[in-house]
Amino acid sequence: MINVNTARNTVLQLLNKTNRGYIGPEELNNFFNLAQLAIFEDLFFEYNRHINKRNNRLTNDSFADIPKNIRENIDIFSTYANLSYNDISDIWSFTGNDFYRTEGLSLVNKNNGKKKNVDEGDKSKLNLSINSNVVAPTTTYPEYIKIGNDYRLFPKVSTTDYDLELLYIRTPKHPKWTYINVSGNPLYNPSASDLQHIELGVNLFESFIVKVMLYAGFSIREQDVVQASSNEKIKSEQKKS
Repeated sequence: MINVNTARNTVLQLLNKTNRGYIGPEELNNFFNLAQLAIFEDLFFEYNRHINKRNNRLTNDSFADIPKNIRENIDIFSTYANLSYNDISDIWSFTGNDFYRTEGLSLVNKNNGKKKNVDEGDKSKLNLSINSNVVAPTTTYPEYIKIGNDYRLFPKVSTTDYDLELLYIRTPKHPKWTYINVSGNPLYNPSASDLQHIELGVNLFESFIVKVMLYAGFSIREQDVVQASSNEKIKSEQKKS
């Protein structure tokens, strides 16, 4: 996790601004959020790219195992939630507001606590599957299909006996540098209840700052900042190649 105050101080030092400079706390918080989301999204593309390189024997193991390192950055955002069941529509729904991507489902037996992995079924072969005497889904080998942002489970189970647990990637929380106003100057307040640090791994600090600097340069219309940030971004991309 990247300390939000460290990030702010770094950006202001690079911009050579004071607390009364052109980038206010709320604006910088928004830049932090944009940069975090951009890097978060990029992690999945980078992971896929390096998996392909590993399959072609172009990467190494141990500390040089880049796919593993990227996966660890993604795993920060992995979490669990129990889905809510609607008996009328026979749909299981996620009721939170931070869903990004499904990682897996588990059918949980309430009586003994045991879990069964639920495989995703093929929608195009759904009827063939559920009517089969050989491969029809059972509570031992359940399946699901995704309908919009919801899930349908096969076979249908009683919520008295079972829960459906979702393992998913959540979206990052909006960073927030909290402060109090002292003589017109914003002063960092680390004890505020709504303080939110940047959730990216510390190994992404440099990439994060470069992203923020790019947004800041556009905001204050300083072309040299934009150019310098773009150059650093290019260097960073070249390192990943």
